Amino acid sequence: MKFHKLLVIGLISPLFLFSQELKWNSELNFFFDNNEFAKSPLAIDQTMAGVTLTQEIGWKFDDKHYIVGGVDAMRSLGADKLVNDIHLLAYYQLKDENTLLKVGSFHRHDLLDDYSDFFFQDSIKYYRHTMEGMYFRKGNENQFVKLWLDWTGLQSATERETFFIGASGYKKFGKLFFADFQSYMFHYSITRPNPRGLTVSDYLLGQLSGGVNYSNRSGINKLLVSVGLLSGFERDRVDMNNYGTPTGGVARVEFDYRGFGTENTLYYGQPRMVLYYRHANNLYWGNPFLRAESYMQNKVYWNFINNDHIKGQLAARAHFSDGKVYFEQMFTLSAHINNYHPKKVKREPTFWERVFPRSGRASDGIEM
Repeated sequence: MKFHKLLVIGLISPLFLFSQELKWNSELNFFFDNNEFAKSPLAIDQTMAGVTLTQEIGWKFDDKHYIVGGVDAMRSLGADKLVNDIHLLAYYQLKDENTLLKVGSFHRHDLLDDYSDFFFQDSIKYYRHTMEGMYFRKGNENQFVKLWLDWTGLQSATERETFFIGASGYKKFGKLFFADFQSYMFHYSITRPNPRGLTVSDYLLGQLSGGVNYSNRSGINKLLVSVGLLSGFERDRVDMNNYGTPTGGVARVEFDYRGFGTENTLYYGQPRMVLYYRHANNLYWGNPFLRAESYMQNKVYWNFINNDHIKGQLAARAHFSDGKVYFEQMFTLSAHINNYHPKKVKREPTFWERVFPRSGRASDGIEM
């Protein structure tokens, strides 16, 4: 009993040690994804449906530093269990206008939104909500660089050690043109001890592209056209001289007008996931249709609600592979409330602003 009292005191005592600001966040995500892939030898035919509730509470100190804790719980629709998966959230965050750093266990939502499903298939977004490691982003919407580490498997007598190391970037040139890249390395190690004689495998994937991205205030939220190169390195260290370097071209066309839109992606090149017969989805987290020489997907969607607190989308997607067409229907909705919204804070003018006043109103400082 004394131990529990000491634990409670230890948890709440920071509230009284120095000036800080209490922050909180509540988020709900619902997904329904029906894959009609029964006749495909490449992808799994399944229906994914569930709801996730995320609760966070934290303390902000020294203007841009946070300590946050919480829980992320997921329930699959129709499951026998009350909760199918639950994860602890505990991380440090540094955030200002052009920097975001997270260290610990944190929600992956929106952090890797520049990566396509060539890197992470939809089931990763639905069922693996957290990253455990670190994430660093420097820049803004016109140019940025991201570096991240996600530890996905703790080595034990039954579990292999697994982790991602990733990097991506984006640069806008003028009002229309851009260049970007996404990449990661997945390390698929062995158990310890290793009685079955398992070997280490490595999977590297990178995409470099460039194109045009246009939007306006008349309803066109996005008009994007890009071409690029998708290349990788795949190896099982059971044979160091036996490895694959599949490469192919990628083209994207995306258009969104007042919430109605389409996303189209084409891959043409060498078949990927050359070690799939040996490791399957344990090694490969991306779209399994890339195992074919050519693949195209078309998505048509309607963002029926999109505001600061609620986002809802109804979509249909067609997959063209091996001369066949496979269909998918999706409904997703996310809602969140928090007290992280920016607040305008009055700022006293500097000495030079008093001596050389600018025309118009001085800009306010922004507190996140």
